[in-house]
Amino acid sequence: NTGTAKNVRIDTTGIEAKLSARAVPKLDPNAYLTAAFVLAGDTPVLPGTAMLYRDGVFMGQGYLPMLSPGEEAKLGFGADDLIKVKRVEVKRQRGEEGIITTSNVDSRAYDITIKNLHDFAIPVTILDQMPYSAIEDIVIETLPGMTTPTVKDFEKKRGVLAWSFDLEPKAEKVLKHGFKITWPKDMQVGMSFN
Repeated sequence: NTGTAKNVRIDTTGIEAKLSARAVPKLDPNAYLTAAFVLAGDTPVLPGTAMLYRDGVFMGQGYLPMLSPGEEAKLGFGADDLIKVKRVEVKRQRGEEGIITTSNVDSRAYDITIKNLHDFAIPVTILDQMPYSAIEDIVIETLPGMTTPTVKDFEKKRGVLAWSFDLEPKAEKVLKHGFKITWPKDMQVGMSFN
């Protein structure tokens, strides 16, 4: 009766969700936690703001679209401080190679270390990039001994690699990622990547 808007809780629902973490260590050292769930019951959920709690602690707000029963939804829960990700350059070599004809070569290699400090296993996806070229004279190849990605061109994005795996509690995994770019000596090429 005061004329001001009020929020009234109509219902509280506990939903069992599948947690996963995703990181792009080239851009950000944090792994981000996502909860995916399937809407149970017979009633759809109207679109709107959802209050997000993790282990009883308020994490913020998310937005849910209109959901029908049986439909899957995902909500982000921000950076997970119990998953540590580190990307370190272990090789950078630029020069020339060849005996009869000389080519320019640029090689890069990285170690990506992921550590799970949780008390439970969690699915993790690590994203990184692989250069690509539309010019036939520029050859890009993976260095020997590198960790094979689970998916190339992740989500139909050219040059994006994804490694997906379950990381056990208190475990650490090292991914090896590297490539070599070769182009003719007389060709001028501008490259910009880390």
